[in-house]
Amino acid sequence: MKRLLFLVLLTLFVSIAAHGQINVQCGPPKFVPPNKQYRGKLKHRTIGNPTGSIIHASDMYTFPDETVDDASAAINGPIPDSPEAKTFTLDAFLWQAKVEPNDCEVHLELNDSKTNSNANRVIVEIPPDTDVSGDYHKFPKTKVFGPEVPFRFTTPVHMRITGFGFFDGVHLHFAQLEGGNGGHGSANVKTFWELHPAWNVTIIP
Repeated sequence: MKRLLFLVLLTLFVSIAAHGQINVQCGPPKFVPPNKQYRGKLKHRTIGNPTGSIIHASDMYTFPDETVDDASAAINGPIPDSPEAKTFTLDAFLWQAKVEPNDCEVHLELNDSKTNSNANRVIVEIPPDTDVSGDYHKFPKTKVFGPEVPFRFTTPVHMRITGFGFFDGVHLHFAQLEGGNGGHGSANVKTFWELHPAWNVTIIP
């Protein structure tokens, strides 16, 4: 769960945590409530099984291409016959974590390499919903780890995390207008498929 994940993060940075903690506040003007978010019903679905089909980041790059229109039309349920209707457990390495104040979700970036942070990454998002609630919103009081400020690991955390497939068509839309990945995470993220919502984080020793 999120509590375990961020206890690990805090353990890795004991010297920073010793200076105290702050509470990430997600409120106006940036925060957008779930019912106003892009495909909010899907992003805040009730969580599913504790595990799903085991996949790796590279597998998500083989998920079928979808269109902005197909994603935008599926506002009340998954895109038909797509990975959005399935539960997956991603086995990968965490290289970056941050909280987005516009939805108060934990954004994780993972790839398949324990040594190369530049390998293709995927995004996993954990919403602040009651069925996955925890104390993830507490962070060390430091300028390098907090809302909108990504923490980049020099040594990644190997983990398994379960979630539903989700195609982020809004970032594909921005990518078509602006190029690149449309602001979909760091430049190392080159797919618009995510796990979202995600839950049941397991740290692999």
